[in-house]
Amino acid sequence: MTRNAVPTRVLKALGIPEGAFLGSGAEAQTYALDGRRVARVHGLGVAEDDVTDRASLLSELAGSAGAVPFAIPRVLEIAAVEDRLVSIETRLPGRALSEVLGEASADQRAGLIRAYLDAAARIGDLQLERPWYGDLCNRDPIRTATFREYLRERARKSLAAAGPDFAAVDADELAAALPAPSILALVHLDAFPGNMLAEGGSITAVLDFGTACIVGDRRLDPLAAAAYLDSPITPSATASDRRAAGEWLRDHHLMDLYAPARRWLGAYWSFAREEPRLFDWCRSLLLPTAV
Repeated sequence: MTRNAVPTRVLKALGIPEGAFLGSGAEAQTYALDGRRVARVHGLGVAEDDVTDRASLLSELAGSAGAVPFAIPRVLEIAAVEDRLVSIETRLPGRALSEVLGEASADQRAGLIRAYLDAAARIGDLQLERPWYGDLCNRDPIRTATFREYLRERARKSLAAAGPDFAAVDADELAAALPAPSILALVHLDAFPGNMLAEGGSITAVLDFGTACIVGDRRLDPLAAAAYLDSPITPSATASDRRAAGEWLRDHHLMDLYAPARRWLGAYWSFAREEPRLFDWCRSLLLPTAV
């Protein structure tokens, strides 16, 4: 269980049956209500504005959902249950790719990894319009006129929260290593295998559009997806999976951006001191002599 473990009384109030747990993230745990709906139970401290902002974003993205080959969540209702906020959402097909990878044969894996990177690259086809680069649903958003300025300010803010060990990491250098995008686009930024559903070798759904989502360079999503195959993030991924992801990046002319994107992602997530595996991953990228 995570620090957002859901009390039994909340599950009883929702009528959630035994064995209905589907998955968890930093902000919520998800349970099956029936064959058509899930309950996303948000953690303590998640503000109502965060929940409603996420629902509004998903509603906006639904207008272009037909442009992508996977489903995205749809919020049906938001309710307060005991001391938790709960989003009732459509149930989407498939199982978490991280779980599927744990069972997949060697012959299946390369196709799954290609499908994963393909799906990450298509997230930017979901349409939204904003006059700035930056955070979409963050409670204290950073929004800037240029993407490089956003990269710098977001890295700087996360590094400041990461503790004194990260004081020497240069946010300006991290931002300068990534190019400016030609257009503004949606970036999920948390599309790791636990947030994608798979079935029959295809990606059926992308989940957890939320506080990590930004307006920026859509190339960041496939770059991040490849980076999140590192074992601290996705223990079920193998060295051959990471090689397959590298081949995908080379085929799509993105390999030159992989190392700088991975380091910036390490800075982005460095605030997550309460998530040891993620925080250690950030340290390994930015403070290699410390691991």
